[in-house]
Amino acid sequence: MEENVEKEQKSKIIKKYIFISFLALSIIISTLLIVKYNVEGEKNLPFEIEKISIKSSLDTKTNPSENIWDFSIIQNNDIYIYFKKNEKLDSEVQKIRIDNLQIKRNKEIGSTKLFLPTSNDIKTNFKNSTEDYSKKGIEYTVNAVDNMEKQEIGQTGGILAFRISNQELANYVSNEEAELQYNGTLLQKAGITEQDIKITASMDITIEISKKEKYKGTLTLELPIEDFNEKSILGTEKTDLSDVIFKRSE
Repeated sequence: MEENVEKEQKSKIIKKYIFISFLALSIIISTLLIVKYNVEGEKNLPFEIEKISIKSSLDTKTNPSENIWDFSIIQNNDIYIYFKKNEKLDSEVQKIRIDNLQIKRNKEIGSTKLFLPTSNDIKTNFKNSTEDYSKKGIEYTVNAVDNMEKQEIGQTGGILAFRISNQELANYVSNEEAELQYNGTLLQKAGITEQDIKITASMDITIEISKKEKYKGTLTLELPIEDFNEKSILGTEKTDLSDVIFKRSE
């Protein structure tokens, strides 16, 4: 009888260790999955970013004056995010939102504004854009076809466009210059450098399927995309988007 009791106790101990081992393994697997999700995010989004096209340029705003030249310098960054539908999923996107714009400056000069396109013409997208959306964010709804002017993006994908404008960087006043070049030399004449105007812009991108299903990621951009030197317009395409990690958001 003592032998049976001893066997029963051993059996209980073995079962206990098996349970503890199984529990520990479950916790380890769950932790690894959570860590993997936090690092890699969602792998099957209904809309995916294909690429981001950026155009950086210099512009000016004339000040009321009797001088030949009297203006403040503006640095514009036109950003086009190309989305494509994930054909493996049946989910339909309702809207895409960009908000929580945060700006880190190399030098504390200028003020940043966020503009929406007022035209579908790629050459004049932001010509008449004046309303600043930097505080309230922007939103594109999904419709049959793209329409940047109406902030609509196609059901199978399309372009989400906006401008980050760094304004009031410096004033330039002169009565001597016959002609000015809108490149890096303009900054020099105004007493600022290429490094002075650089900013780091971060923003949240939210892809909404429904009120209960949303995916949020953070996009960070170094602007302007490079030094102007003797160039008037800079352009690039960002295709490595591994740093934009989307996660489920409530």
